[in-house]
Amino acid sequence: MLIGYYQLAFIGFGAALCLVLAFIAWRTMRQSRQLIEHLETASKDRAVFLFQNSSLIDATPQASALLSNGASGVSELESLVQLLGPHVPNLRHVLENPPATKTRIDGVSADSIWVEICETGGRTRITVNGAAGLGEPTTIAQDVRLSELAMLRDLTQHSPQLIWQEAPDGRLIWANQTYLAFADGLMPTDDQAPKTWPSTSIFPALHETLGTGGADARRLSVKRDNPSAEYWFDVKSTAFGGGFLYYASDANGIVQAEHERQNFKQTLGKTFAELSCGLAVFDKSRRLTTFNPALLDLTGMPFEFLSNRPSLDTVLDRLREQRMLPEPKNYTSWRAQFSAVEEAAKNGSYREIWALPDGQTFRVTGRPHPDGAFAFMFEDISAEVSLERRFRADIETSQAVLDSMPDAIAVFSAAGTLLISNQAYTNLWQTNPSVYHEQRMLQTEIRVWKNHATNAQIWARIRNFVHQTGPRDAFSDTTFLDDGRELQCHANAIAAGKTLIRFTTTAMVKPVIQKLMMHDPAIRAGKR
Repeated sequence: MLIGYYQLAFIGFGAALCLVLAFIAWRTMRQSRQLIEHLETASKDRAVFLFQNSSLIDATPQASALLSNGASGVSELESLVQLLGPHVPNLRHVLENPPATKTRIDGVSADSIWVEICETGGRTRITVNGAAGLGEPTTIAQDVRLSELAMLRDLTQHSPQLIWQEAPDGRLIWANQTYLAFADGLMPTDDQAPKTWPSTSIFPALHETLGTGGADARRLSVKRDNPSAEYWFDVKSTAFGGGFLYYASDANGIVQAEHERQNFKQTLGKTFAELSCGLAVFDKSRRLTTFNPALLDLTGMPFEFLSNRPSLDTVLDRLREQRMLPEPKNYTSWRAQFSAVEEAAKNGSYREIWALPDGQTFRVTGRPHPDGAFAFMFEDISAEVSLERRFRADIETSQAVLDSMPDAIAVFSAAGTLLISNQAYTNLWQTNPSVYHEQRMLQTEIRVWKNHATNAQIWARIRNFVHQTGPRDAFSDTTFLDDGRELQCHANAIAAGKTLIRFTTTAMVKPVIQKLMMHDPAIRAGKR
């Protein structure tokens, strides 16, 4: 009995489950049938789509005809969005989260189509309605085309370009609003005459050049009543309807930029022409693009040769032929050096002094430029080198004169730096200038003097005299060296606050004095 009871309970549970499943299936079929019936009863002048996710489940004939014009290779929903997107820009955004209630999405203008969207039971219903004011005989596909035509008309009328159509004889047939507004601006400001059609032709002779198989693009200018006001346009043409369709784009900015660039090039040309150094600019293909007159004067290369845009190797070969290059030891190394010159110039690291066989001296500098170009600058520094050599010779002569004097001489700056001394000074104080790697100061020299002579007071007096500002009177004082010789010290003020110290020693040393100073502790103590 117990087993029979469980069997009856199991059978009853199965029957109840079947009833529940049958009810759910009946309800789902009913909802689908209601949606389809509602879709089928939709107005014939509307396109109704039923989507599940991105797949099209059903559509009215109007909808099928409209979707036939859509893009291929994408889903039906994406094709519809691309088709309606220009007219209903918010459609894609709304479809990302479809509303549960019927929602209207208006088009871009009153003449555009509009869309209704509603999501029911996981399916999205999209209804495309015709443009306002259209009659019943029209179809949605026609409405879409009319809406697109209206959008294109608005784009053409409000385009920043001047767009117009002319007959083969140059007669104006059609023009957009931008063209008409500009043409009206060509009229005198005091002209109160009403506007007439056809409007004033902006380019009256344009059809004679662009419409006869000549150039299909040209840059033209138009002047208004003010002669100084000139407007430039880039005009293009295309054959259309037996005549020509023209597009004129504003070129004022381009013309102004080209004018400024030309002025800048002329300014650079004048600047380069006035430079005393020669300039040669090579492009990335190693051909000469720019040079100035100074290059002709310095190198002697003819203008015809340089104007033919020779390569770098050709220019350097010509310089060598004219003996305007340092003569190398062998030709192979000389040719290899040219490649090194080019690479160093591109890196901006080439800077050398060329000593030419005729005695001239050039400073040659390489500078990199954008896009792989580089430039050489040639400077004639012969006068500078000659002056430097003369200065060096004068310094050597002055040093030789000082070295020939028997007195020890040292010149100090106002800051106490030793500027110059002679050989007698080196011999007297037993100093070696080659071991000094830094500037020698007065304090260092005073310590040397104290180690070889007596009378500490004289060194303090010299130190004060060197650092003294304002007028200074020369003075002299006397002391003794370690070997007993008498040392006369003379301090004189010279130009620019400098001080000349001159030491004079006696030729003979008295034996008595030499004996007294050999190892006298008192004298040693006096030097401290």
